[in-house]
Amino acid sequence: MERFGRHSDGVAGEMLAPDLRRTLLHGQGVRLRWVANDIDLQEVVKEAQSAGSVAVDTEFHRERSYYPKLALVQMRAGDLIFLIDPLTVDLEPLAEIFIDDQIKFVFHASEQDLEILERAVGARPVHLFDTQVAAGFLGLSHASLGALLHQFLQVAIAKGARLSDWMARPLTSEQIDYAATDVLYLEELERRIVAELDSVCRRSWALEEMEAVLRRRRSEAPVELAWTRIRECRALEDESQRRIAARVAAWREEQARVRDVPARSLLSDLAIASIARAAPRSRSELQRLRGVDVRRISAEVAECLLDLVASDEPVGTATAELAISATMRPELAPIVLLAASVVQAKALDLGIDASLIAARDDIVDFVVRRRGGLARGWRYEVCGAELGSLLSGERSIEVAGQERLVMLPISRAANGAHEFNS
Repeated sequence: MERFGRHSDGVAGEMLAPDLRRTLLHGQGVRLRWVANDIDLQEVVKEAQSAGSVAVDTEFHRERSYYPKLALVQMRAGDLIFLIDPLTVDLEPLAEIFIDDQIKFVFHASEQDLEILERAVGARPVHLFDTQVAAGFLGLSHASLGALLHQFLQVAIAKGARLSDWMARPLTSEQIDYAATDVLYLEELERRIVAELDSVCRRSWALEEMEAVLRRRRSEAPVELAWTRIRECRALEDESQRRIAARVAAWREEQARVRDVPARSLLSDLAIASIARAAPRSRSELQRLRGVDVRRISAEVAECLLDLVASDEPVGTATAELAISATMRPELAPIVLLAASVVQAKALDLGIDASLIAARDDIVDFVVRRRGGLARGWRYEVCGAELGSLLSGERSIEVAGQERLVMLPISRAANGAHEFNS
């Protein structure tokens, strides 16, 4: 193996850079380069522009912080794999290739990587292919990289270094081999998956979903909507309780961002739901609630939480207020269950996971307001259109052969049932 990219600061650089000669890349003829200075990073940019396609992965830690701490960036361009050390080099020059619409970036399970890289680079790729997302359209939902490599390329990869300390320097040969392998096969895996997608005419579905992945920015979600990501709070039936939950969860999110600590380390999800339900009026009442860790609740924090409970100020944006007040009427509950059954039936027909078509929140949104994912794109084509007809009374539904849901157009009831078509 080739050993490249030594630090420019002499002995210190020699101590920190790993020995790439000790790693294994399974006889693939790929060279490794350690990138720890601006000159070597410019070579990454040039190689990516020349190749037109880059496989990317990252290693990071987020157990003790709100924002993930980037520890390593792996990029394959052609027959070179670059291991970029973000602890010693500024990654902003990579924005040049990220915003280049002639360069395709191949990831596996990209959402966290995109979030982290955007903070470090200042940009997101224009052209994304995510092997995990694409595999979902072949009935392989949430498949790991190892599982896909085994299925499509008959390759087994070691995962022993996954939970190691990626902030330590120098990295071990096991870590280097693990990191490089994560991008070694990505482009070949992409080609195999695309061929399978084309064989079932679903490539456009997958690409549409990847565009949606690029648009999603979880870290930019308004703090006023933080409560909607807490399962116990979404179950709150009383609007006044949801309003308290929204205020407390927003406070927790703001504090976590400022202190750069995990939000749950300040106040647990259960504590927020308990505060919302009980609406405590005193510190003693607050401390008796489930999930409230009295060791973390100072007098100042307790006073702040009690003020949030008692407040009658609007929570925030109009969107946040709508999320609090827009409850589903009880009579719609069985209709949501029916719609969920339609989604499940369509997923079975397509051989994909039902959650890829619509999560429960998407189904509720469609039933209540006829909007959301089921109202547009491939989801509307394969499911939303028929479901909308059912909800508007243009179709009925029945069970055929004691095992299959079928749709029955009302106007053609006498002619028999119309099954879901893939």
